[in-house]
Amino acid sequence: MTLRSLWSHFRGYVIIRVTGRAVEDFINEAYTSGVELWNLARIDERSILGHVYLRDLPAIGKILKRTDCTGRIEQKIGLPFLMMKLSRRKGFAIGAILFSVALYVLSSFVWFVNVTGCDKMNPAAILEFVEKQGVKAGTLRREIDSTSLGKTILSEFEGLAWVGVNIKGTIVNIEVAEKTLPQVRLGITHLVAAEDALVTNMIVLAGEPLVNEGDTVIRGQVLIAGVIESPYGYGGKDSSDKGHVINAKGVIMGRVWRTYQGALELVHKFETETGKVEKAGHLSLGSYELHIGPERAPFATYIEERRIYEIPFLRGLGISPMIRLIRLTTTTYRETETFVEISDREKTLEHLRGEAFTHVKTKIPRGAKILDEREELDYSSEERKWVYTLTVETLEDIAEERSEDREVGY
Repeated sequence: MTLRSLWSHFRGYVIIRVTGRAVEDFINEAYTSGVELWNLARIDERSILGHVYLRDLPAIGKILKRTDCTGRIEQKIGLPFLMMKLSRRKGFAIGAILFSVALYVLSSFVWFVNVTGCDKMNPAAILEFVEKQGVKAGTLRREIDSTSLGKTILSEFEGLAWVGVNIKGTIVNIEVAEKTLPQVRLGITHLVAAEDALVTNMIVLAGEPLVNEGDTVIRGQVLIAGVIESPYGYGGKDSSDKGHVINAKGVIMGRVWRTYQGALELVHKFETETGKVEKAGHLSLGSYELHIGPERAPFATYIEERRIYEIPFLRGLGISPMIRLIRLTTTTYRETETFVEISDREKTLEHLRGEAFTHVKTKIPRGAKILDEREELDYSSEERKWVYTLTVETLEDIAEERSEDREVGY
């Protein structure tokens, strides 16, 4: 908006339509009388549009009479007309003024406080602290010193490396950056279950027990956990206090059951060749075929061997592709017969029992006490064979060490 346009709005002006036979006389007399007309535009031979200031309207009325023209106001523009409208609607005007005043007053206060950048620290603790410092909803903006508030927060919370306070409108934004604590790797040893077992007795010499006597545990489960302790909590009193490692130590006795299972096979079938052999051949050339020898296997039981040979034939002589390949198939039939051998049941069972005991006892650690040995021989109708099962129960120390590296921040 230009300066003239702004001034025109302030003074107020109208867009007037002038109609008559002598509109040129109207324009000349208006200029002669000192009336300012601008943005004149002819509508037709008898009518024009123009802008004229509000203060010149009485003079325009006299000029219209002298020049025998008529005038009509098309539009009223500017501050004076707005004020006239408001004067007719006093309630609206007063409300608008009060709203503007209230908006100005309310914008002078802080209504929201936000904390961003927290990862490990609870932002509610910072909000509670700044509220005690007088920064809360309803605080005057001019009473808040952003720089001083940031330094106060930084000195209060040791875990913070930087604090920035920014006031934007009615919102106080507190942005923080937490300290990055160095990570130290400490080796720690736990005691875990070497086998699935039932815990019968525990002697904890060091560490934190995670199971009790009477519990059933699985292989790899932690029985006694090693711990990292510091007399001053997380990281100690200062960065030189690294805490200390307590490795798990103890004796955990438990009952362990080891099982071996094997099939008792008394009937064995063997298939051997009798030495009788028959061969057959099949030759194909395009759609022509020739078979030599038996078309089917001549034996009741046999082993079949088949080989296929493909030989290119007369390529490049203009012969149809269908007969350019000779295929020779040879089939060999070898007669077989089946022998059945029945083993002695007691000898087979004794052999299987020996394998079972050898297998199980190689897995029993030194110092373990065998509590029970139980054998079972059952017939499996699905597999149609006898199944031998050996179960050995022992009492042994089921704990074994397992080390790990753990990161600790200081």
